[in-house]
Amino acid sequence: MTVGGATLFAQGGGTKKVSIQFRPMVGAEPFACGRSYQGIGTSKETITPSDFAFYIYDAKLTTTDGKDVPVTLDQDGPFQNGTLALLDFTDGTGPCSNAGTLSHTAVTGTVPQGKYVGIRFTIGVPFERNHLDLTTQPSPLSLTRMFWAWNSGHKFVRFDAKTATGKTWLFHLGSTGCTPTTSPSTVPTTCAQPNRVAVTLPRFDVNADVIVADAGALFALSGGADNQVCMSSAKSAACAPNFAALGLPLNGSSPGAQVFLRAVPAGKPADAPKK
Repeated sequence: MTVGGATLFAQGGGTKKVSIQFRPMVGAEPFACGRSYQGIGTSKETITPSDFAFYIYDAKLTTTDGKDVPVTLDQDGPFQNGTLALLDFTDGTGPCSNAGTLSHTAVTGTVPQGKYVGIRFTIGVPFERNHLDLTTQPSPLSLTRMFWAWNSGHKFVRFDAKTATGKTWLFHLGSTGCTPTTSPSTVPTTCAQPNRVAVTLPRFDVNADVIVADAGALFALSGGADNQVCMSSAKSAACAPNFAALGLPLNGSSPGAQVFLRAVPAGKPADAPKK
């Protein structure tokens, strides 16, 4: 049964199926390949995206008494493997022709029977899976467009766009400062800037809510005459607005809360506050 766009699963036995729905947006407008968005960033640019995807792992639902219960993910082949899932909002059409042709907007799995009121997960790829040989990894860790090199690992978040005036707006989040760097294929033992994002949404009903992924929030403080290109370098001024939106420190900054993801009722506008 479906209510307001959210799927309600029948409960039976010791577990129940859940579908954690994500809604891609650019500001107040739904994300779609080929669509342009006005008024983005401090310079109020018109942008046309060409890619939008990110990894999450270790999803847990929170019970009414504050316990975090892991979601056992469906092992679907292309998008979910182990505790890792790829959210991919592209369909391979128009300017997204170099991105994925299959979209994936819901993380599915099972949890024990019970009432759940919140959710936690991490944006990124676990360290132990992040720096392995791409050619030997199962999907979704085998995607070349979501990978840099063994030393840097995967792109945790990717958003690409062009402005109406021809400027490039890119945000590729991943780990940096990874060592050792003996060769491009050396598997590192540590990264100075892991750049994983711990997300907590304390008010989330998996049966009735969706998680908005707002690319507009990533660039809300970006703008100006130059390209806005962030490849996660700690020295990049262009990264400051993107990192702030994710609540990540950059060059010693003290970040606030992340504003990229938020929970809203499935049947209401994405910018409607939760009652």
